[in-house]
Amino acid sequence: MSAPVTVAGGTDSIAADFEQLAAFASALDAAADSIAGVLAVLARCLGDPALIGAAVLDPAGAAEILALAGVATAGAAVALARCQSLSAVLRLAAGSYRAADELDRRVVPVLAAGYRLPRVLPPLAGSAGSGTGWKAALRADPGLVDLAVQVLTIAGTGGVPLPGGTARLAGLLATPFPDGTAVVTTRPTAPTGDRDGPPRGAADLLAALALRGSHNEGGGSIDVRTLDGAGGRRVIVDITGTTAWNFDPARRAPEVSDLGTNLRALANRSSVFERGVLQALRQAGVRPGEPIMLVGHSQGGMIAARLAAQLPAAEFTVTHLVTAGAPIGLAAVPGSVSVLSLQNQGDIVPELDGADNPRRANWVTVRTARGGEDSGLSRHSVRSYLAGAHDVDACADPSLAHWRRTAAGFLDADRISTQVFQIRRAD
Repeated sequence: MSAPVTVAGGTDSIAADFEQLAAFASALDAAADSIAGVLAVLARCLGDPALIGAAVLDPAGAAEILALAGVATAGAAVALARCQSLSAVLRLAAGSYRAADELDRRVVPVLAAGYRLPRVLPPLAGSAGSGTGWKAALRADPGLVDLAVQVLTIAGTGGVPLPGGTARLAGLLATPFPDGTAVVTTRPTAPTGDRDGPPRGAADLLAALALRGSHNEGGGSIDVRTLDGAGGRRVIVDITGTTAWNFDPARRAPEVSDLGTNLRALANRSSVFERGVLQALRQAGVRPGEPIMLVGHSQGGMIAARLAAQLPAAEFTVTHLVTAGAPIGLAAVPGSVSVLSLQNQGDIVPELDGADNPRRANWVTVRTARGGEDSGLSRHSVRSYLAGAHDVDACADPSLAHWRRTAAGFLDADRISTQVFQIRRAD
């Protein structure tokens, strides 16, 4: 039996209407530019010496032309003014609505968490030793993590607020950790799910990611899966999550999927893991113009979001991004990329950037409810997200239905072939 899901953003959201208002305003601006161009041509024609000379020979005809030109000019000027005026009004409305929505997105969860904080502190302190207090508090109000991140951000950066403050703080913490050079090797004997056929939904996408995560010896393993079908060739890239929690920067870990990479991704900086994925795409023979879907869990989702914005457009074409349990609310994902972001109720990791995901027409965020009573690691596991992905596939929400249509080329292929790569760090 599927569990309920909560959907935010996407084409069925209020935010999508904001973008439509802005698009209509741009269309009006283009119309105004065209009208202005026609008026400029008309003015040049009326000032042409040949026309002036002809007016001497045919005054009546010249008068008729001038009258018609005056009527056309007056009508065009009115249309031009109306286009410009309506465009300005639409842009102002879209901006005002977007600003109010952004204020609600950022401020209301913090105020709500602050309001609840006094009520959760006593049980939190009373059972701190057993760990049940903080788990119960986070189950009751995951927004407390947002509050904590924002407080730490403001304190750690001398008062710089989100979103710039989070990136700055993460960058400061990342500085001592070595980044290094990516070394990419193939893993020809690694198991793949190719025998099960191409993916048909979000659950199949997460199942492939879970398989790679369970055979991720040494960390940094990724899949480059090539799909062939009626819609042409497409590529899915699976990027696994954190495997090394090296809190000591002096310990130079060969694993690229470490704490330093997490901090660099939050700071919106390039990392060895990210550069390794780029190198793997080249080694796999991904061709320019082939649509790419990036799929990542936790740190892998952060890397995928960075790649969606940073991959060279002349070389690679990212059209879709799917993340699970990843804090990507501050990621600069372009509007040309269709995003499906899964967040599990009680999983604190997606909250670690202190920001909700944007609610845009191209960005669908789905909150699932899987993982039992535990609000800790089990709710962050790929397996919990896989269970939630089945619920997503069963959901008929219009924004999800639209996402499935845009991803159809990835979900109706006939053949699939997977190459497995491992990325390691060298000094």
